[in-house]
Amino acid sequence: MATLGVGASGALGAAAHAAPAPAEPAAPAAATGIHGQDVSAWQGRVDWAAQRELGSRFAYVKATEGSSYRSPDFDHQYTGAGDAGLMRGGYHFARPDSGGPEEQVDFFLNNGGGWSEDGRTLPGMVDLEGYRGLPRDYGLGQQEMREWISAFLVRYQDSVGRRPVVYTNYYWWMDVVGDWTPTNTPLFLAAYRAEPPVLLPGRWWGWELWQYSDSGPFAGDANLWHGTQAQFESFVCDVDYDAHGI
Repeated sequence: MATLGVGASGALGAAAHAAPAPAEPAAPAAATGIHGQDVSAWQGRVDWAAQRELGSRFAYVKATEGSSYRSPDFDHQYTGAGDAGLMRGGYHFARPDSGGPEEQVDFFLNNGGGWSEDGRTLPGMVDLEGYRGLPRDYGLGQQEMREWISAFLVRYQDSVGRRPVVYTNYYWWMDVVGDWTPTNTPLFLAAYRAEPPVLLPGRWWGWELWQYSDSGPFAGDANLWHGTQAQFESFVCDVDYDAHGI
């Protein structure tokens, strides 16, 4: 994200999206729906009041990567987003080459990735994509990657009571994970295009969140919620929330 811009990103200076660059103009923030953003250390200090003025209503903030990196900007970004009235949550950049899934979940939870039924906290999100300088599949076969992802999701749910969100892009997922989707798992899809994406990875038939731009209108990446305000509130608040697209 937080790419060499923001999507879900790796450590500063190292990670980038595996998705291709956008071929069409990004959807405008004025488009109908609930818009938000995701940020990381690439964005540093964010003027959250200005983001709200532009129309942002939620923010995912990079908390951790692998089993040892914690974003130095997480605390002020997360707190600032909340103070400006945005729903906010943490995200973790998964590194299957750097520690087991349970270890990475615990590290994430100990550094801002938790969830509570306070009506303001987004469920944690795990960013699954390629990482510059490493094999696209982190050295795992498709079945091994599926098992790694499943173990991460189960550990998170066992710890906080609900499933986390999976952020990915079609091409990385189909190449590295294949024709498989974890049960009842919300999809956060990166697809830089003007129209809502119809090419979906694995066995998802719908997305919860669509990352449509990494170049504005908000700081970091721009995102759109798939449904209504009531559905968004359910996503934020309900421990038994049912994923839209699986």
